[in-house]
Amino acid sequence: MKKLLERTAAAVGVILLDLTGVAGAASVAYGAWLAWPPAGFIVGGGLVIAGVSQLSRTMAARGDG
Repeated sequence: MKKLLERTAAAVGVILLDLTGVAGAASVAYGAWLAWPPAGFIVGGGLVIAGVSQLSRTMAARGDG
């Protein structure tokens, strides 16, 4: 039971960290959109591309892909 709680707490921590990152990226894209609507899409797309690039590098370093 203790191991289950420890794993659950670790998973919740990771999920909260990811949600914080997504909220930050959304805020940046929304702020750019407020300045000029097409800029919001450009910034949002750039953040997605940067995130996918980082994920692929991480997976390659671990040997997952």
